[in-house]
Amino acid sequence: MLTADIREALRPDPSHPVTIITVGNSLRGDDGVGPYIASRLPPLGEGFFVLDAGQQPERIFYEAAGRPAPRAVILDAADFGGHAGEMRLFSIEEIPATTLSTHTFPLPVLASLLQKDCGSAVIFLGIQAVTFTMGEGLTVEVQRAADALVAFLTSPS
Repeated sequence: MLTADIREALRPDPSHPVTIITVGNSLRGDDGVGPYIASRLPPLGEGFFVLDAGQQPERIFYEAAGRPAPRAVILDAADFGGHAGEMRLFSIEEIPATTLSTHTFPLPVLASLLQKDCGSAVIFLGIQAVTFTMGEGLTVEVQRAADALVAFLTSPS
């Protein structure tokens, strides 16, 4: 479920910390995967800084800028045509600048700001959603992927 490139992108390293920014709306089905993951992560130590942006990614920019990290991973539900719950990494260039999403601020703009102002290398981690319809709760496949990600991040290396 967690490919080698995802494990490498999220590997903790106190000398090269990772800012993880989760995005999503808990009231829109699988779009809530970001907040779900953030709510299950305990403090992760020196290698990580986790920010839950909810459905307003712009609201965490100053907090992220106050703790610049060499790497930033923006984690969100996505529809990239994969299998339900599949995780995939994307570069800024692969994310449309304008999308029909639940977010009020385009994620590529946030990523560009993090690159310019914080010097962070930014990647997106998308989890293939099944549904974005109104209603609380994740589908089984997306929750399974989220739980695997939380287990990886919280397990000793």
